[in-house]
Order: sequence, then structure tokens, then C-alpha cells
Amino acid sequence: MTRAAALSLAAVLAAGSASAQDRPLTITLGGAAVGPLSDSADRFRTGFGATIGATWHTSLQTGIRVDYVWSRLGVQGDWPVEPLAAPIAVKPRIQFLTAAFAFQAPPAKIQPYALAGVGIYRRSVTLGSSGTGTVSVCDPWWLVCDPQAVAVNRVTGSRSTTDLGLNVGAGFRSGRFFAEIRFHFTWGPTFTTASGTRTATGKFLPLTLGVMF
Repeated sequence: MTRAAALSLAAVLAAGSASAQDRPLTITLGGAAVGPLSDSADRFRTGFGATIGATWHTSLQTGIRVDYVWSRLGVQGDWPVEPLAAPIAVKPRIQFLTAAFAFQAPPAKIQPYALAGVGIYRRSVTLGSSGTGTVSVCDPWWLVCDPQAVAVNRVTGSRSTTDLGLNVGAGFRSGRFFAEIRFHFTWGPTFTTASGTRTATGKFLPLTLGVMF
């Protein structure tokens, strides 16, 4: 390769790198491990899901990031409920759409960034049981509270709640790959229980790994 050709190739690569930094929009795709915290962690275990997002770069170091995450959650075993011979089987899911302000360090091989914003969170819980008769189930995080004995088919079924929430987190980017962790808090419905009024707030800590385009 001649010196002139080498210089030309270097110029093309440099131009490509600069244009990548100057792109006004970046798309993100990834997988997420969603870990429940606090009262949510007493009922549910870490689940796994997928995420897609986009960042509008307002400058070289700032941007507006929008993300959608869908995830199944694990459960802390099937919960036995007296007087049913069979336990209550719980299938929880969470999905959320967030918008956050993003601030990132100057371009480097490893580029850290931070995010903070708001979101809309939809939690759904499906309860099932092969038991019959009457049962009393009151758990705000299951989105059901019937402190008095009721028929099992009144307790089983799917319920959901859609609420506002906040999120804050940090991550880093290396080339096209990124990793980040964010704390999410969402308000929820209020239930009257035997121990008083309880609000089914949600606290989650997703770890996301993915690629940027």
C-alpha cells in the first residue's frame, strides 16, 4: 500500500468515526435482569426480559433517552393459602416506558454515563390455584385484597396496575456495547389490610447489557 493510499484510508476511517459520534440518534437493544427490591423482593425474584431504546443526542455529552422494557419476574415459591390444599401459583410481569436525561463523559475507549428520569410502569400478576372452596387472600403486591373468605375463583385471575415512577442509574459504553444499572421506583394502588393501609409501591434494579447502533 502506498503512502498516499494509506493516508486516504486513514482519512476515511477518521471521517466514519467522527460521523458515528455526530449521529443525532442512537438505537439500543439489549437483555435485562430485573431484580425486585424491598417489599417487592419479599414476593418476587429476579426475572429476565428485553429492552429497546433510542437516544436523541442534544450535544456530544448530553441526550434524551427513551426505553421500553418487558420482563417476567420470578416468584418466591408457590404460597400456601389456608384452607386450600393447593397453593396459589403466582405469575408476575412488569413492563415500563421511561424517558431520561443522559449525561456522558467525553468520547473514550470506555465512556461512562449517568441517567435520571420518569416513566410509566405496568405491573401485572396472574394468580391460579387448583384448590376449591373459599379462601382469604390479602396482598397488595399481588394486587388483590379480600380479607374475608371468598370463593377461590374470585381470587384467581389476572390483575394489573399502571402507575408513574422515577428512575436513576449509570452505565458505560465501549464501542457498540454498553452495560448499565438503574434504580426504578413506581407508585401503586392502596389497599386496606388487617395491619392498616398499604400502598403497593414497586422498587426494581435492572441490569442491562446490549448494543448501540
